[in-house]
Amino acid sequence: MVSRTLTAELTVSPTSSNRGLSAAIDACRPELASAQVSDVSAPPRISVTEAASRPPDQDARAPQTSRAHQAITAVVVFGPLLGTAVAALMLFRDQASVANLAVAVVLYLVTGHGLTAGFHRMCTHRAFRARRLTKIVLVVAGSLALEGGVLGWSANHRRHHAYTDVEGDPHSPHLSGRSLIGQLRGALHAHLGWLFRPQPEARERWIPDLLADRDLVVLDRLFPLFCLASFALPALLGFAISGSAAGMLGGLLWGGLVRVFVLQQATFAVNSACHLWGTRPFRTRRSDQARNLAALAVVSFGENWHNLHHSLPRLARHGVGRHEWDSTARLIAILEKLSLVVEVRWPDADVLSARRRRDVPEER
Repeated sequence: MVSRTLTAELTVSPTSSNRGLSAAIDACRPELASAQVSDVSAPPRISVTEAASRPPDQDARAPQTSRAHQAITAVVVFGPLLGTAVAALMLFRDQASVANLAVAVVLYLVTGHGLTAGFHRMCTHRAFRARRLTKIVLVVAGSLALEGGVLGWSANHRRHHAYTDVEGDPHSPHLSGRSLIGQLRGALHAHLGWLFRPQPEARERWIPDLLADRDLVVLDRLFPLFCLASFALPALLGFAISGSAAGMLGGLLWGGLVRVFVLQQATFAVNSACHLWGTRPFRTRRSDQARNLAALAVVSFGENWHNLHHSLPRLARHGVGRHEWDSTARLIAILEKLSLVVEVRWPDADVLSARRRRDVPEER
């Protein structure tokens, strides 16, 4: 999961054409291929079919699974799990402080929205463009979530959109057979197992626009440093608030390990549960099983409205129903009002109506 990535101050140019976006953005929804958008940088044009029309086996060969890779992944995934078990015991014994819980909640909101607004909607899908400082802040915040550097994360996600629930999808739960054992194996793979298998990122194929962004390249390379900062920051905050070693350890436990564990599980659940259970009010490709799962709305910051996202992946807002909470979209709207982001792709009522399945009534 460890990756590597940073660009210059944007200049708003509404007439710039769609540049360097691989088909995981556009070809996963062919009707969007003609959409016009100006990017932060100006990488070479590539055709819509150049990336996703090629079969997945034409990706760069995946690196061989190594013990070091699996060990690092195990530490990143199971370390927070063990920390959460210890924190639960402390909570049961009434040994958790309000200050440590507050640190955990605040950092969860910051790093989670950095992941959803920065990594996902800004970098991977180009749902909006951000001023340079705003872009950097969002990507740094997302990097603190410990889900990999921005380049590898985006490359894998674009690949997921291009091959959703068919061969080539990095984390589909539907490729292990239809038997009960196969379904369980697929769900486990989509939720967690795929992390232990090196993925053929093929960055030049999937993210040429991001590779041309020097800011993102630098930030991606700094990901190991952000991993350390992700735990050092809550520990320092805990010490600053309490002035004690116990407060520092509590900050590390709650604001570090527990926060990372819950955020990881929220993201993993979108990959697994949101392709297994929930509603499908919008049309997607026949193989695409992306679903809306309302139970994940708060913890996933609106990423759970996965069916619409796969139907219209470049939208800045995923929850379009009256009661569909999408805090990431609310954050983007605030940033737009402050002129910190521009060219936001908000949903259009006519487009939504055209994409809606006729057998599913619209929410009122």
